[in-house]
Amino acid sequence: MKKKKAFTLIEVIIASAILSITVFWVYKLIWENSKLINNSNNYLQLNNLFLNLEECIKSKKTDFLSLSSWATKEINFWASLTWCESWTSSTVLIDNIDYYMEILIKTKENKYSDIELIIKWDWVWIDKKDFRLYK
Repeated sequence: MKKKKAFTLIEVIIASAILSITVFWVYKLIWENSKLINNSNNYLQLNNLFLNLEECIKSKKTDFLSLSSWATKEINFWASLTWCESWTSSTVLIDNIDYYMEILIKTKENKYSDIELIIKWDWVWIDKKDFRLYK
């Protein structure tokens, strides 16, 4: 009797299943990695907006020091992000994400004011940061 040197159907099915699971696992790793990179870029953009918001408050110090305690003010940047103002439209569109920015004057002392910077955006509820503005 001759021995055949071929794969059986069961061996082919098991090898196909292992190969399918491996390909799916690699695809999922690549997808998760790209999602992390995208989220990282969004958080980097948010932190840059906080820095711009701080500089805006420093440059318009007299406008913000005249506000009373627990007052809120909406802030917006022009499309070029070169200067800021407060007006009715307080959303900024950057990389297809709408950012809504406002400040809250928490306390007013003789030498400083404590301000809370608030940025709301599409896929995270609210991010806040404390800031102290010296007179």
